[in-house]
Amino acid sequence: MAVLVLGRPVVRSGGVLRHPARRMSRVLLGLLALRANRALPSEWIVEALWPDHPPASAASNVRTHLAELRKLLGATRQSGIVSTRDGYVLVAPPDGVDVTMFQLLLAEGRELLGHGAHAEAARSLARAVGLWRGPVMAGVPVPEPVRPDVTMLDEQRIGAVEDLVGARLALGSHDELVPVLAGLVVEYPLRERFWRYLVAALAAAGRRTEAVAVHQRLVRVLDAELGVAPSRETTELYEAVRRNDPAPEPGGRN
Repeated sequence: MAVLVLGRPVVRSGGVLRHPARRMSRVLLGLLALRANRALPSEWIVEALWPDHPPASAASNVRTHLAELRKLLGATRQSGIVSTRDGYVLVAPPDGVDVTMFQLLLAEGRELLGHGAHAEAARSLARAVGLWRGPVMAGVPVPEPVRPDVTMLDEQRIGAVEDLVGARLALGSHDELVPVLAGLVVEYPLRERFWRYLVAALAAAGRRTEAVAVHQRLVRVLDAELGVAPSRETTELYEAVRRNDPAPEPGGRN
């Protein structure tokens, strides 16, 4: 059993994805998963689900939605929705919630990068990125109390993609990364690392004229949108490419 909320909130059981029938049940599943293994007070859940005017039957409605989720989840010694003195908690092992697994794999990948183990890091980071099926809690409204959680996860996902690309560049996958990075700089025009990686990939593929042109585009984008110049790492890479020197590794997290 696993609860998946990096995309539409669903339960995976025996390889089958099971969707809660009620919309509010899907929202509640997202709340429980984003705060897995932490007790959520009943009042907090009610306020999260009905922020403006909770119905008189709110507590009863929560129990109805929990009953639906418990039926989907089943219960084992290691997982399930457990009642506490004043609320509920989704008890799950690390691989029982995709959010938890994503963060563990991301931490593992970054630690491996720090040790220069690029192949192993790429595998962990690819697994982390592969857990995403769409936006967090796609298809249902994200309650206000967990919006910071969702914002943090979105940032971690983009960072994971950046780290994965960096690991693959270090492994020499320049040619295959050029089209990937060309798409990423369009999708995330203010993420400088993607631009720096595209410059590095083009230069390593022998396409230095294109690499210079990409850097010039970055200069225009950063100036127009943020009023800033590229970072030192990006500038050093560009100067090496322009002089036709061996390009330094495109490191840095700016």
